[in-house]
Amino acid sequence: MQVYDSVSKQSVTGWGNRDWIDILENILETCESGSLKTHVKYRCNLGSDKTGQYIRFLRDHSLIKSVQGSSKLQMFKTTKKGKRYVEAYKQIESIFKERYKQK
Repeated sequence: MQVYDSVSKQSVTGWGNRDWIDILENILETCESGSLKTHVKYRCNLGSDKTGQYIRFLRDHSLIKSVQGSSKLQMFKTTKKGKRYVEAYKQIESIFKERYKQK
């Protein structure tokens, strides 16, 4: 059984809970100005293991990069490629929203 709280974002298709493409977009937006892994975890409502998996995936695909914060802690920042992903996601999201408004 899975439990989802009311903070969870719905899927871009509106069919229920978030899909991995929705989670990637959420992480990329969270990291836009630089974020610690803990901040990503809580802001995106993910467990520690899943947060690490998503961060590795995004870093391996050059959608985020590691940067050193002022406190010498490792932070993650969205790259130009990651920002392109967010823009594409929002365009797709708007297409689905338009379709559901017409019904």
